[in-house]
Amino acid sequence: MVMSDREIESDAKIQRIYADTVRFENELRDVESQLRGIEPRLDADIERYKSVAREKRDEYEAMRKRAKAVEESWKRADKDYQFAKKQKQKQMSELKRRADNLKKKLKDADKAREKRIQEIKREMSKALDKARRE
Repeated sequence: MVMSDREIESDAKIQRIYADTVRFENELRDVESQLRGIEPRLDADIERYKSVAREKRDEYEAMRKRAKAVEESWKRADKDYQFAKKQKQKQMSELKRRADNLKKKLKDADKAREKRIQEIKREMSKALDKARRE
Protein backbone atom coordinates (compact mmCIF):
# COMPACT_ATOMS: atom_id res chain seq x y z
CA MET A 1 0.00 0.00 0.00
CA VAL A 2 1.38 3.29 -1.10
CA MET A 3 0.48 6.43 0.79
CA SER A 4 -0.36 9.59 -1.02
CA ASP A 5 1.30 12.92 -0.25
CA ARG A 6 -1.93 14.02 1.42
CA GLU A 7 -1.98 11.02 3.69
CA ILE A 8 1.67 11.51 4.55
CA GLU A 9 1.11 15.15 5.41
CA SER A 10 -1.93 14.32 7.55
CA ASP A 11 0.07 11.85 9.65
CA ALA A 12 0.24 13.09 13.26
CA LYS A 13 3.96 12.41 13.65
CA ILE A 14 4.75 14.18 10.37
CA GLN A 15 2.64 17.15 11.51
CA ARG A 16 4.54 17.29 14.85
CA ILE A 17 7.85 17.07 12.98
CA TYR A 18 6.73 19.82 10.61
CA ALA A 19 5.59 22.00 13.54
CA ASP A 20 8.93 21.37 15.28
CA THR A 21 10.78 22.29 12.09
CA VAL A 22 8.84 25.56 11.78
CA ARG A 23 9.43 26.32 15.45
CA PHE A 24 13.17 25.49 15.14
CA GLU A 25 13.47 27.71 12.06
CA ASN A 26 11.80 30.60 13.91
CA GLU A 27 14.06 30.07 16.95
CA LEU A 28 17.10 29.89 14.65
CA ARG A 29 16.15 33.24 13.07
CA ASP A 30 15.74 34.73 16.56
CA VAL A 31 19.07 33.35 17.74
CA GLU A 32 20.89 34.52 14.62
CA SER A 33 19.31 37.96 15.06
CA GLN A 34 20.43 37.99 18.68
CA LEU A 35 23.92 36.95 17.59
CA ARG A 36 24.11 39.85 15.15
CA GLY A 37 22.95 42.29 17.84
CA ILE A 38 24.92 40.91 20.77
CA GLU A 39 28.40 40.83 19.25
CA PRO A 40 28.82 44.63 18.94
CA ARG A 41 27.41 45.11 22.46
CA LEU A 42 29.72 42.48 23.92
CA ASP A 43 32.67 43.95 22.00
CA ALA A 44 31.82 47.37 23.46
CA ASP A 45 31.70 45.84 26.99
CA ILE A 46 35.03 44.12 26.40
CA GLU A 47 36.60 47.38 25.19
CA ARG A 48 35.27 49.21 28.25
CA TYR A 49 36.70 46.57 30.60
CA LYS A 50 39.98 46.62 28.66
CA SER A 51 40.17 50.40 29.00
CA VAL A 52 39.43 50.28 32.73
CA ALA A 53 42.02 47.53 33.20
CA ARG A 54 44.60 49.60 31.28
CA GLU A 55 43.83 52.66 33.44
CA LYS A 56 44.19 50.63 36.63
CA ARG A 57 47.46 49.11 35.42
CA ASP A 58 48.81 52.58 34.58
CA GLU A 59 47.64 53.85 37.97
CA TYR A 60 49.33 50.90 39.67
CA GLU A 61 52.57 51.49 37.76
CA ALA A 62 52.54 55.18 38.73
CA MET A 63 51.96 54.25 42.39
CA ARG A 64 54.70 51.62 42.24
CA LYS A 65 57.16 54.12 40.80
CA ARG A 66 56.15 56.67 43.44
CA ALA A 67 56.55 54.06 46.20
CA LYS A 68 60.01 53.16 44.87
CA ALA A 69 61.02 56.83 44.80
CA VAL A 70 59.71 57.34 48.35
CA GLU A 71 61.55 54.21 49.51
CA GLU A 72 64.80 55.50 48.00
CA SER A 73 64.23 58.89 49.62
CA TRP A 74 63.56 57.19 52.96
CA LYS A 75 66.76 55.13 52.65
CA ARG A 76 68.79 58.28 51.92
CA ALA A 77 67.18 60.07 54.88
CA ASP A 78 67.86 57.08 57.14
CA LYS A 79 71.48 56.98 55.96
CA ASP A 80 71.83 60.70 56.75
CA TYR A 81 70.24 60.10 60.16
CA GLN A 82 72.64 57.22 60.96
CA PHE A 83 75.61 59.33 59.83
CA ALA A 84 74.50 62.29 61.99
CA LYS A 85 73.98 59.97 64.96
CA LYS A 86 77.50 58.54 64.58
CA GLN A 87 78.95 62.03 64.17
CA LYS A 88 77.25 63.10 67.40
CA GLN A 89 78.65 60.10 69.25
CA LYS A 90 82.11 60.75 67.82
CA GLN A 91 82.05 64.46 68.70
CA MET A 92 80.65 63.79 72.18
CA SER A 93 83.33 61.18 72.82
CA GLU A 94 86.08 63.53 71.62
CA LEU A 95 84.79 66.41 73.75
CA LYS A 96 84.47 64.18 76.83
CA ARG A 97 88.04 62.96 76.30
CA ARG A 98 89.25 66.55 76.00
CA ALA A 99 87.27 67.56 79.11
CA ASP A 100 88.79 64.67 81.06
CA ASN A 101 92.30 65.69 79.93
CA LEU A 102 91.64 69.32 80.92
CA LYS A 103 90.31 68.25 84.32
CA LYS A 104 93.49 66.20 84.85
CA LYS A 105 95.64 69.15 83.79
CA LEU A 106 93.70 71.45 86.17
CA LYS A 107 94.16 68.97 89.01
CA ASP A 108 97.87 68.66 88.21
CA ALA A 109 98.16 72.48 88.02
CA ASP A 110 96.42 72.82 91.40
CA LYS A 111 98.82 70.28 92.92
CA ALA A 112 101.82 72.08 91.37
CA ARG A 113 100.55 75.45 92.67
CA GLU A 114 99.99 74.04 96.16
CA LYS A 115 103.44 72.45 96.09
CA ARG A 116 105.00 75.75 95.00
CA ILE A 117 103.09 77.65 97.68
CA GLN A 118 104.42 75.22 100.26
CA GLU A 119 107.95 75.65 98.89
CA ILE A 120 107.65 79.46 99.04
CA LYS A 121 106.31 79.31 102.60
CA ARG A 122 109.21 77.05 103.63
CA GLU A 123 111.72 79.37 101.97
CA MET A 124 110.11 82.39 103.65
CA SER A 125 110.09 80.56 106.96
CA LYS A 126 113.78 79.70 106.58
CA ALA A 127 114.58 83.27 105.58
CA LEU A 128 112.71 84.58 108.65
CA ASP A 129 114.47 82.09 110.90
CA LYS A 130 117.80 83.10 109.39
CA ALA A 131 117.01 86.79 109.82
CA ARG A 132 115.98 86.25 113.43
CA ARG A 133 119.24 84.46 114.16
CA GLU A 134 121.33 87.18 112.72
